[in-house]
Amino acid sequence: MYILFENLTQKQTDICALVLSASRVPHRITKNKYSWNVWVDESHYDRAIESMELYFKENRNVCPDFSEKYGEIKKDTIISGIIVSIMLLLWYITVQNAGDVKEVINRFGASAVKILDGEYYRSVTALMLHKDEVHLAGNMIGLFIFGTAVCSVTGWGTGWLMVLFSGIAGNLLNAFMYESAHVSIGASTAVFGAIGILAGYQGFKEKKTPNKMKSAWVPIACGLALLGLLGSGGVEVDIMAHLFGFFFGILLGSFYVLLIKKNPGKIFQWLSATGGLGIVFWAWSAG
Repeated sequence: MYILFENLTQKQTDICALVLSASRVPHRITKNKYSWNVWVDESHYDRAIESMELYFKENRNVCPDFSEKYGEIKKDTIISGIIVSIMLLLWYITVQNAGDVKEVINRFGASAVKILDGEYYRSVTALMLHKDEVHLAGNMIGLFIFGTAVCSVTGWGTGWLMVLFSGIAGNLLNAFMYESAHVSIGASTAVFGAIGILAGYQGFKEKKTPNKMKSAWVPIACGLALLGLLGSGGVEVDIMAHLFGFFFGILLGSFYVLLIKKNPGKIFQWLSATGGLGIVFWAWSAG
C-alpha cells in the first residue's frame, strides 16, 4: 500500500476517512504514538488524490491544514550525513599528507581537457578534492544540511546517490562547456545539486495545489541567491559548475516525484548506497 497522508491529527484523519469513504476509495488508517497515517492501494492512489484535492478545493476556508508526505529527518538520515561529512574530512587529510597536493589535483581534478579525452572519472574524484580548510568546511556543512534534507524525502541511500549523480553530471557538462584547460574541484557542485533536487521535488509535489505554488519557488530562489552570493566572491569560484549541478538536481528531483510514488525500501536504500560507493571506488581506481 502507498501512504497518502502521514502525521495527521485525529480530526484530519476523520475528515480524510470520511472523504475517501464517500468516494468509495478503500483505505487503511494506522496510528503512531502521537499521530495517524492514511494508506491506500496503488490501484486507488490516483483516485484518492483526486478526491482529496476536490475536497480541499471546495472547502478551502474551512478544512484544517493537511501536510502532504514530505518526509522526516530520521536517525539513519542524520547518521548518513555525518558519515559523508567525515569521509570528505578524512579524504582531505589523506590528500594533504600525500605529499604533492598540486599533483593530486592535476591527476584527479575535473580538468575539462582530460574529461573530453575520456577521463570521465575526474567528474567524480574532483568532488572529494578541496583547496583548503575553509573550502572543505563550507562544503561539509552544505552537504550535511541539504543532503540530509534530500534524504528525508527520498531515503538516505537514494538521496545520496541522487546528490552524487547531480555533482557528476554538473562537472561533466561544465567540462563540455569550457573545452579548455579549466580545472574544477570541490563538492560545491553536489551541494547545489542537492538544492536543485529539493527545488524540483517540492515544485512538482505541489504543482497540483495552486494555493501552495508560491512555496515551490522558495528552494529555487534560495539556490539562485546563493549562486549569486558565491559568484561575487572571486574568479576562483566555479559558478557554472554550481549552476549545472543545480540544474541537474532540479531534473532529478522532478523525475523522482513523477516516477516514484512510494519511497524505496531499506534494501533499495542499501543498494543505492553501495552503488554510490562503487562509483567512487571505481573513479579513484581508474585514476
